[in-house]
Amino acid sequence: MGNEGVLNREIDQEIIDAWNQAAADLGIRVTAPFSLASEDGEEEVFEALVHDFGGPKGTVTGKIHRDPTESRKRKGYYASNLADSYRKFERKLFQETLDDWQWYGNPDQRPSWYTGKCWS
Repeated sequence: MGNEGVLNREIDQEIIDAWNQAAADLGIRVTAPFSLASEDGEEEVFEALVHDFGGPKGTVTGKIHRDPTESRKRKGYYASNLADSYRKFERKLFQETLDDWQWYGNPDQRPSWYTGKCWS
């Protein structure tokens, strides 16, 4: 089986690794990498789905200045395009980002470090 049906999108392995590290360190659910079927049935692969944050279905990440957000939003996900600073896990940055995205999961499963403080 080849790459038929897979949209050509270069994913950033360092962002994938950083989100997997964030999942382990922060006790959150992350699927990295994450595949999403487009409207025409092709598969589009993104760096991560961060469950429980950004919206009821979670946040699907892409790369800043490169990825449109429409396909993710149409599927009901919050879409966030990340800068290169997310290529390395830095606890404070990731916590602040997750706080800004807001918690949408089960209130009983909300991480103890979560403050819900928005950047704006």
